[in-house]
Amino acid sequence: MTNENKKNPASPVTEEASQPAAETAAKETAQAEEKSGKKSKKPKKAKKNRRSFKEVVKTEKFRRSGISAAFTAGFIVVVILINVIVGLLGERYPSMNVDLTKNHTNTLSTQAASIVDKVKTPVTIYIIATESQTKSDRIIAGYSQVGELAAKMAERNRNISVKYIDLDTNPTFASDYRSDNITVGNVIIRSDKRYRVLTVTDLFNVSYNPDGTMGGTSMVDSALASGLNSVISESVSIAAFDTGHSEQMDTTTYKKLLSNNSFETKDFNLLTDAIPTGARLVVLGCPTTDYTDSEIQKLDAFLSSSSLAGDRSLLITFHPSQTAMPKLSAFLKEWGISVTPQTIVVESDSSKYYTSDPSFILSNLETTLDLGGSSSYNKYYTTPQSSPINILYDTKGTRQTYSLSKSNDTCYLVDNNTKEGDKPAKAAYHTGVLSQDTVKAGGKEYKANVIALGSTTMFNSDILAPNTFANAAYLVDLSRYATGTTNATTAITETPVDTNVQDIDLSTGTSILLGLGVFTLLIPLTIVIAGICVYRRRRHL
Repeated sequence: MTNENKKNPASPVTEEASQPAAETAAKETAQAEEKSGKKSKKPKKAKKNRRSFKEVVKTEKFRRSGISAAFTAGFIVVVILINVIVGLLGERYPSMNVDLTKNHTNTLSTQAASIVDKVKTPVTIYIIATESQTKSDRIIAGYSQVGELAAKMAERNRNISVKYIDLDTNPTFASDYRSDNITVGNVIIRSDKRYRVLTVTDLFNVSYNPDGTMGGTSMVDSALASGLNSVISESVSIAAFDTGHSEQMDTTTYKKLLSNNSFETKDFNLLTDAIPTGARLVVLGCPTTDYTDSEIQKLDAFLSSSSLAGDRSLLITFHPSQTAMPKLSAFLKEWGISVTPQTIVVESDSSKYYTSDPSFILSNLETTLDLGGSSSYNKYYTTPQSSPINILYDTKGTRQTYSLSKSNDTCYLVDNNTKEGDKPAKAAYHTGVLSQDTVKAGGKEYKANVIALGSTTMFNSDILAPNTFANAAYLVDLSRYATGTTNATTAITETPVDTNVQDIDLSTGTSILLGLGVFTLLIPLTIVIAGICVYRRRRHL
C-alpha cells in the first residue's frame, strides 16, 4: 500500500513536466530554421494505397479498354490478311482484278475467249521483257495490257503458259529466232506445230497528236488471239500474191488479215516463177498489164490440179482505170465472168454512199452462196470505185456462177463516153461474182473458184482497219471459203481499241469541288471528327 501510494502521484507530474519541454524544443527548432533562412515545408499528403496487378485487371475499366484494344488490333490484322490474300488471289486468278478501263482493254473479248477455249495442246506465250517492265508500261504506254491479257488466257486454259524473257540475262533465247530479229517488246506464241512472232507494231498502232502527246490504238486482244489461232491450226493455207504486172492493190492490210487467220502469204512473179507449192489462194491484185498464154496456162493448171487435195481459188480485183486485157478477159469468159473496162458504178442516192464522192458506194451482200461465216455482218459493206461485173451464165456444165454483192438499184454507170447532162439508166450492178467448178483429187471432190471483185480500193487500210465497215470480216470469210478452211479455225478480224480515252469527263468546277471540297476538306474533316468522338468515348470508359 505504501509503495503504490508513492508511485501514483508521481506519474501526472512527469507527463505535465514533459509537455512544456517538448513545446520549448519545437519553438527552438522553428527559431533555428528561421535564422538559417529556410522555409518550413507543408506536410505531405498521405499516399493512396496502390492496387495490385490482379486487382487492376479485374476492374471494369481495364476490361473495356482491353477489349477495345484487342478488337482494334484484330481488325488491323484481318485487314492486312485480306489484303495479302486478295493480292495472292489476284496474281493466281487475274480475272478477279476489276477492269476499270473505259474500253475494257484488260478484258478478253468474246472472239479471243473463243480461241483460248480451243487450245488443246501446250502453248507458251513468251513476252520479251521483264515482268516489271511489262507491268510498269516501260516498253510503251499501255504495254501492261499484254501481260494482263496473256495472264487471263493462261488462267482460262491450263494448256497456255506465260513466260517473261529478259534478253539481257538470257541472250541465247534470241538465237532460236535469228531470222525474226527478236527485240524487246516482241511476243512469241509457240506450240509444237509452229510459232508466231508479234512485233510491237502488231500489238499497238502508235500515233502522235498535234500537241505532241502520244495516242494510238491497241490491237493486243486480236493480235494475241490471232497468234494462238495460227499456232493451234492443223494446217496453214498459203496465199500467193502475183507481183509481175504492176499490181495497184494495197496488199498490206489484207495480208495481215490473212496472217491473223492461219494463212501464210507469199509473193511470186507469175511470169517467171511457178505458183508456190501448196498454195490454195492466188491473188491478182488489180494488174495493169495483160497476161501471157503461159501465165494463163499456169492459172488453169492450178485450178484443175488433181494433186492438190483441197479447195483452191483465184481472186482477181479490178479498177475503172484498167485498160482492156484481152487474154485475161478470155480466161474469165470461160468461167462466166466479164468486166467492163474503164467504167465505174456511181450512186445517185446520197444516203447510199459516203464521203463527197458518189463512187464510194455501199453495196449489198448476197446470200445465195453460203460462205459458212457470219450470218449477219450488221455493218456497211462498201465497194468504192467499183467496176461493174457481169455474169455471162448461171450454169454451164459443172460450173456455176454466184453474185457475191450488188449495188443498190439507184446506181448508174459512167464511162469515157458519158457527158454532163446525160441521164444513164439506173440499175443494180454486180460488184462481186464467184464462179465455181468441181475438181477430183485423191478420190475426193474439191471446189475450184474464180472470184472477181470490182473494187480494189476496198482493200485499203482505211476501209479494212476501222470497225465501221463489214469488209474485213467478209473478206476473211470469203478467203476461208475459197480455201476450204471455213470450219478449221475461228475467223478473226483486227479490232483496234483507243488507248488514250479519258475514263472520266469532268468540268473544271466539278474537278475543284472533288479535289478541294471532297478530298482536301470533307474527307480529312470527317476523319478528325470521327477521331474526336472515339477519343471522348474511350476517355469515359
